[in-house]
Amino acid sequence: MSSESGGPPWIAYNPDGSIHFGGVPDRLLNHPEMRRRGIKLGGAMNPGFVFRSIPTEDPQFIVKVLNLDTEELPIYERLLRELKSPRNHTIPCEIYREGHPLLIMPYLVQLDSLVIRDCPSLGRLLQIMQELAEGVEFLHQRHIAHLDICFNNIVAALGEHVSTHPASGLVFGRPYIIDFDTSRQLALGPGDQHAITLPSTQLPPPNDLKHFDPYSWDMYCLGRVYERIVDDFSFCTKYSPRVAWWCARWVVGEERGCLTTCRCRPSARTVRQVLSFIRVAAPLVEACERLYDRFFASPPARSQA
Repeated sequence: MSSESGGPPWIAYNPDGSIHFGGVPDRLLNHPEMRRRGIKLGGAMNPGFVFRSIPTEDPQFIVKVLNLDTEELPIYERLLRELKSPRNHTIPCEIYREGHPLLIMPYLVQLDSLVIRDCPSLGRLLQIMQELAEGVEFLHQRHIAHLDICFNNIVAALGEHVSTHPASGLVFGRPYIIDFDTSRQLALGPGDQHAITLPSTQLPPPNDLKHFDPYSWDMYCLGRVYERIVDDFSFCTKYSPRVAWWCARWVVGEERGCLTTCRCRPSARTVRQVLSFIRVAAPLVEACERLYDRFFASPPARSQA
């Protein structure tokens, strides 16, 4: 049994009428577009909203039931029109519009898989950080604030994804920003926008603040993502890059509770430019830091955060 009308959540039920939180509702299992594409959905990633195809069958897909009470659909419509832009880090996907809108996209992995499998050097780590800043800058230039940037909302394409989705336009090693269900399209851009009331977010705001410059909030969250990937890189390589840690903490900033335009942290554009400059010297910086660590420092310990 499953819910049969209206928008999300689309709930799957057990035979006894209880909710099957990991299940796929019949209306999606039997959906004509799933049949046409040969997509066999195997379970829920976010019950009622996001579903994944069977992991053992390639190509693998994610199907998201769009909530029309949010701005996610119009935001995706805008971003997908500019997929050819190299600065656009929106995952290549399709909007199915007959009946209730569905978002159909390739299944990708979380960002830590990219760091573990394709990040052997400081230069590559800084490249990933720069591309993330580039993706956020692309949104902010269009007055789009994501408002829930976090590790769970950034995915990456590896070789197996590119090969099983050859027509999708996926780029190997590229991070993609997903999930715009709490995002906002704003009248003013960075540097002009005042604080707004934050929606529910996966990362807790500093100092229990309820109001934030939305663009500055995105940068705070990006800084926290930077901390996570630098920590992963440090653990995997036994090399803790001081310049990358500095950048992460610089982006997190020192929160002062601004209610007007926030100056507590840099803009996405500034971060992208600084990382681009640092990357030029990355091989020399890494060689010097590794030499120092070899003779004077202990191997880095894994963060408990």
